[in-house]
Amino acid sequence: MSPKNNLPSLKEAQDQMASFVAAYKPSKSVERIEIKIDPVDMLSWLSLQTDDVKIYGSNQSDTVSIAGIGQAVCLTDIRLGNFRKIFKQLRHSLSPKYPYLQWYGGFCFDERHPDDDWEEFGAYRFVIPRFELAAQNGKMIFCCNLAGSVNIKGVLRQLAAIRSDLPSRPEGCKDSLNTTILRRSDQPDQGLWKKDVDHILNDKSVEKVVLARKTSLNFKQAPDPWTMMRQLKAVTPNSYYFAFQFKKTVFLGASPERLYRRYQRSIESEALAGTMPESTDPKVLQNSDKNKHEHAFVVDAINGSFKEFCTVFSRDKQPGILTLANGHHLITKFQGQLKDGINDEDILQFLHPTPALGGTPRDQAMDIIRKLEGFSRGWYGAPIGYVGLDWAEFVVGIRSGLVRGKRLSVFAGAGIVEGSDAASEWDEVENKISNFIKIIQ
Repeated sequence: MSPKNNLPSLKEAQDQMASFVAAYKPSKSVERIEIKIDPVDMLSWLSLQTDDVKIYGSNQSDTVSIAGIGQAVCLTDIRLGNFRKIFKQLRHSLSPKYPYLQWYGGFCFDERHPDDDWEEFGAYRFVIPRFELAAQNGKMIFCCNLAGSVNIKGVLRQLAAIRSDLPSRPEGCKDSLNTTILRRSDQPDQGLWKKDVDHILNDKSVEKVVLARKTSLNFKQAPDPWTMMRQLKAVTPNSYYFAFQFKKTVFLGASPERLYRRYQRSIESEALAGTMPESTDPKVLQNSDKNKHEHAFVVDAINGSFKEFCTVFSRDKQPGILTLANGHHLITKFQGQLKDGINDEDILQFLHPTPALGGTPRDQAMDIIRKLEGFSRGWYGAPIGYVGLDWAEFVVGIRSGLVRGKRLSVFAGAGIVEGSDAASEWDEVENKISNFIKIIQ
């Protein structure tokens, strides 16, 4: 039976979709089939599917979200090349005919430091899912994306294999990860961390370096990343949520930081740097010379970028306070109008990485990061988001972790500036990964 609102169930929409797919004629552009459906729980849906590619994303208010499986089109490489070529290819597949059609993906933080853990992600990877659920303000559509001389019989088999027998979720139900931590390791450990911090403080070629740590947790059983995503959302409200599964590896997180959002010629960005635990009075953060100093580097860098690519722009006169589940942050918001000829490739070239994730001066800070960290950041700290016909949004891939089988690697960093203390910065990183620790214990 159909729901009372007369919208088809997901299963009914799959049956309807099959006839549309069977009628598809080869096309050079991406063709998209959309069916309005009675909403379903996206994370439960993703958890049931067996596809090698799964994608999830949600905005801060959880009013807009997407879930995708499979891939109709994929753009990836082990080398970055240049942003201009990448975005030209992304734009080529988009059309006013399908305003909800978007690419989803991201870039690596530093292509000069690859790692086997991130092999499937490449220097960049963007996907248009084969099948997609898209929701906005409580309304949902089920979509199929087709391109080129696709094997229709194969697509129909994929469609038939989609699980739509979602379990009911009683109000207040809390999924369990059912995990037991066997061991934990930190790279670097606390002793090496202190040496690295001292090295940065003694290096007069840099004013700030963001030093990251990789904390690996090995479990008795492989955790379900979609249950992990649900629990992460529960403990980190007001964040940008993302998850990308390529083969058996899943990168997921709840980022508080938007790199930029562009709609037509309007752009928004924000400086987010300077952190204290939630138990601290926010006024202490606002009056902290060390944190104000750290924040100012990011503000100055974004300000300089906006001067280059905007005709006019404005920013908050004073940093505000962003309070999240595990701490307070200094935040300064920017908005502006882009110059003619400035596109996403130019914006990313200017903004990434900001001193909130790299340091200043940028090149010298990046050299130190490569020398000291000893692991690949992969997509941690990098631009992750979506690209539409005349809009794009990228968040910074922080407060994030990588799930590979029975191991979860959690990444977090701290800005090392004059006045930094190694023990305090270690505690700051520990606080930043606490959301992951909270949901698995």
